[in-house]
Amino acid sequence: MLVDCGPREMDVILAVRKVTGQSLWHSRVLARQAPVTLLGGLSAYRAQSAVAVLQSVGARAEWRQEPEPGERTAPSP
Repeated sequence: MLVDCGPREMDVILAVRKVTGQSLWHSRVLARQAPVTLLGGLSAYRAQSAVAVLQSVGARAEWRQEPEPGERTAPSP
């Protein structure tokens, strides 16, 4: 779950692209829609790795077991 982009939006967009495999345009749209669920159905290790990538560029991100009702989710690549 991407909670907030933080001050380094372009770095976060590139990290979203790396994590999701989406195009740069879709990654930008997702980053600007925060809070948004980026990925689903991952193992705990892969989910925590994705969170670490996002946090390393200044984003606020967290791993949740299941999206909460009403949360936006990213389309599958």
